[in-house]
Amino acid sequence: MSSTNIRRCISIGLVIALGLTYTLTTDSFLTTFNILQLLKDSAYTGLISLGMALVIIGGGIDLSAGGIVCLCGVACARASFIPGVPGIAVILITILAGAACGLFNGLVVTKLHLSEFVTTLASGFVFSGLALITTFKTDGRPVPMKLTNLDFISFGYNYSGLYKITIVWIALAVLMQVVLTRTRFGLYTCALGANEKSALMSGVKKDRIKIAGFMACGAFCGLAAAMVVAFQTATTQTLGNMMEFQAISACVVGGIVITGGKGDALAACLGAFFMTMVTSGLLKYGLSTGVHYLMYGAVIVIMINFDAQFSRLTDGGRVRKTKKNEPPRLSEVQP
Repeated sequence: MSSTNIRRCISIGLVIALGLTYTLTTDSFLTTFNILQLLKDSAYTGLISLGMALVIIGGGIDLSAGGIVCLCGVACARASFIPGVPGIAVILITILAGAACGLFNGLVVTKLHLSEFVTTLASGFVFSGLALITTFKTDGRPVPMKLTNLDFISFGYNYSGLYKITIVWIALAVLMQVVLTRTRFGLYTCALGANEKSALMSGVKKDRIKIAGFMACGAFCGLAAAMVVAFQTATTQTLGNMMEFQAISACVVGGIVITGGKGDALAACLGAFFMTMVTSGLLKYGLSTGVHYLMYGAVIVIMINFDAQFSRLTDGGRVRKTKKNEPPRLSEVQP
């Protein structure tokens, strides 16, 4: 069994172990209603995690995801009030707004040669500021505005308890898994994250991959914002708060290496579901928000340390010795 499959089994085992713990210690976890709610809540983080996974696997980071979600939420609400606009058009407008934010990040990183950390940290504040400026206001103060576009609001409905955002998340996860493991774009993304210098020597177009990754992340943030706004029938200034860190946490816990080069969509989804389970279980125990943050931090530190040790054990003896200036074999790069 490959190291990727072993790591995937470990993530699945963590989900099962946590689920069994909650089932034995609470009386309301293993119910159909609770599982469907878990899937809905996971889908919000999961959609953003899919986009974040692309950036991280490519060797980058995006700290502006929360700001993009906030700004896209406002854009979504504004678009829904346009007379006669269909719901699907509101979704597409929101996705395009998110992609535009990602394009901005990508261009700044690749053309101005600034670090992803600094660029996205700054742009996150910019996007959040734009959201506050353009949001609905009464007497100069931001207020939530109740949406009235029923065609758009229907995207927040569910079928027999299974919410549309969950269906969209699962479908896009399958698509992203294929893209990352079966396409040239996915191969080049992994190669760039594994060894940027070697990837460039092999002809990988760094700027194109970086920009595409940031745009995809922004688009996923826009889609997540639209689906949540449709469910809540309103947008607030706190939408997207800390979501970038939740998405990064989900990727790390799922098995995506934070330094890039290894991971897939399934890892991001497993991580998102696991972290949502952690939060849900702590709520059932009646623990405070402070404990939630402590648990999040502890889980992240533990998993990063575990992955470091796991990589040494599984990959340490399989590094191919290359001659000086010899380009890598892209066939050796595994997502």
